[in-house]
Amino acid sequence: MVLGKRAEIVQAKPLYDAILADGIRDSEIVDGSVVMARIFCCGGMTDNLSSEKVNSLILYVPKEVTVGRGDIVEVRVGRPPEKGDAGKVHLVTRVVQKYGGNEERCWWDPKDDRLWLRVIYCDWMPNEGWIKQGGTNPAWYKLESSGL
Repeated sequence: MVLGKRAEIVQAKPLYDAILADGIRDSEIVDGSVVMARIFCCGGMTDNLSSEKVNSLILYVPKEVTVGRGDIVEVRVGRPPEKGDAGKVHLVTRVVQKYGGNEERCWWDPKDDRLWLRVIYCDWMPNEGWIKQGGTNPAWYKLESSGL
């Protein structure tokens, strides 16, 4: 949804501090190294209360990954600090589909534009060990031990 500028990232002190605490060097924090991404598609009482904005995540993009607005990315989910460590930031691991690309292997599921809280699905996910979580917060995830 949004690619952050370095100045904005540094000014957001809690975010900047969390990135540094995860072992990422200041020199690696550049324009586009932090993005805000949506995990659900569509719907909400107002634009500001849409599922896209309310549930969005802040992700760190390492220098070897190039992302653009609208790309679909794979993310290693972070965690808050525990037992005195610094925690882990959400990390983009790869771009799985470029925005506007020729081959669309990913889509918002189910394919019904009237529904709220749709989630990304890619046709290769089951074959790569991804598991569907049902319930009120549907999602696809892959356990870290399965090679992500």
